[in-house]
Amino acid sequence: MVASTLTIQDILPYGSNKSNSKKVDMDAVLPFILLPILLVVATMSRVVTIIIMVLIGMAVLYVQSRPRPKNRSPFFFSWTVSSGICMFLVFELGILRLLEITQLENFVFLLLLLSTCYFFYKMKAVADFELATGSSKGKEYSPVLTSDSYYCQICQIEVNERFFHSIWWNCCVLRPNYIYFLAGQVFAFITLIFGTNLGLTTICQPFILYGTILIPEDCNDVYHEFDVALCFVACVYGLGYLLVITLVLLRQIVIYIPKYSGPQFKKLMNVANV
Repeated sequence: MVASTLTIQDILPYGSNKSNSKKVDMDAVLPFILLPILLVVATMSRVVTIIIMVLIGMAVLYVQSRPRPKNRSPFFFSWTVSSGICMFLVFELGILRLLEITQLENFVFLLLLLSTCYFFYKMKAVADFELATGSSKGKEYSPVLTSDSYYCQICQIEVNERFFHSIWWNCCVLRPNYIYFLAGQVFAFITLIFGTNLGLTTICQPFILYGTILIPEDCNDVYHEFDVALCFVACVYGLGYLLVITLVLLRQIVIYIPKYSGPQFKKLMNVANV
């Protein structure tokens, strides 16, 4: 998610003599400054937490709805990375310090997180390879497009078998890397459910749902101490991220999984008929 749709170019009055590389670098750095500040401010009270999270959600909706060429910035990818780093640090340095999470639970969390990072890394690596080798027509725009090609307005290149462009990962999702994107989203979903539940049941009063499964019940006292409030805010932010990933997965089920599996199914049917 993103807390602001403004890039650093919109905020700071760069002159025409400034280089584009400096602007891009500032866009990439800004989320690592802005997100921690927002999370710290959100620890002030329950009302402030709600306001901050609502503003972040509204900003995400605005970014998704505005013209695609305006989203040509490393800001959004940096926001994704900074979000993961912030939530990880709060979990490892804040929630674990309360000594209510077992080593096995932390190991499972780290394993899920590493799996998530691996699949998203493979997604970007495959996308870069496909474009670099030219197998996805990674070239400058040509007014003559073939039937299987698509011009990406954000990447400003022509690609084959493109499903969509992810501004949050700053790359096109193509047929060769789609399975990694989907696996990354699934593991991110599981990681956030597991991590936020561990965090909330540690800092809040837990309730036994079934067997050894706990869910948070009473979180009224979390704002009395700053470190506990920060852990709570990070978990709420993680739940917001979980909602976004849920919507992304639903979209994959309805639109892109059938699109991806269709040609594979036809190949299997053709082989079976031979």
